[in-house]
Amino acid sequence: MRAAAAERAHLARHRERLLAAKTTLREELDRIETSLAEVEDRDALLARLAGPQTVPEASARKQVVVEARSAGMPAERLLRGPAIRRAAVQVLLDQPGRPEALHYRDWYERLVAAGYAVDGKDPLAVFLTQISRSPVITRGTTTGVYSLDPQAPRRLRQRLDELHANLRSLSSTPDTTADLAAIRARRAELTSDIARTERALEEAESLLAPAQHLQPTAR
Repeated sequence: MRAAAAERAHLARHRERLLAAKTTLREELDRIETSLAEVEDRDALLARLAGPQTVPEASARKQVVVEARSAGMPAERLLRGPAIRRAAVQVLLDQPGRPEALHYRDWYERLVAAGYAVDGKDPLAVFLTQISRSPVITRGTTTGVYSLDPQAPRRLRQRLDELHANLRSLSSTPDTTADLAAIRARRAELTSDIARTERALEEAESLLAPAQHLQPTAR
């Protein structure tokens, strides 16, 4: 009965966290939808000002992928999923002076100029999604600007050490059986965080290793 009571208490706390996260996500979705509406209104205004012969930017980006496929672009140059993150980082590292931060549109154009194409209905949106997931890319203080984090491997190793230390602290025998459910839940959470951090560290170290840099390719 004590174990069941402890488990219910843990579930109640977990439910509270999920409800809080649900509220936060809904608020974020509302902000995104508002921003999208503003973007659409602005784009419609610019389209009217530019005239009917202007090709929408999204259509131009899609055309890049269509042309890449029809031209028989090598598979390694038509990017999907994590390959987009790897190529984006390597292209930036190959840039003269290695700029510390770039707007994602500029970054995408440099990727295309290096001879790559992003596969997807909206290549720029796919590109933005992927670089946002990279463990070595951080969001800048200016909207739309992203930068490379050369300290990512060190930061991730520190995080991994902390997680392992927390996991080891759970190895001691609990004072009462009522603590077992909470310990199991915490152990599962830490194990999941460790696996996720290890994957991020592996990707960060492979991306920032000098031997992995791609040579610039003229298009």
